[in-house]
Amino acid sequence: MKFVHVQSVLPQEDVIALKEKSGESSIKEAISKAVYHYLKCDLANKVDD
Repeated sequence: MKFVHVQSVLPQEDVIALKEKSGESSIKEAISKAVYHYLKCDLANKVDD
């Protein structure tokens, strides 16, 4: 499955913090890295009983 376009509004301070924490040079790359991390995270894919 491939997502072509996703749109969301994020507070500027959250985006800047994400960029700094991820170590990426651009906001686009920082958000991309966060999304891929979330998709691969075991906790995100866990089904509650």
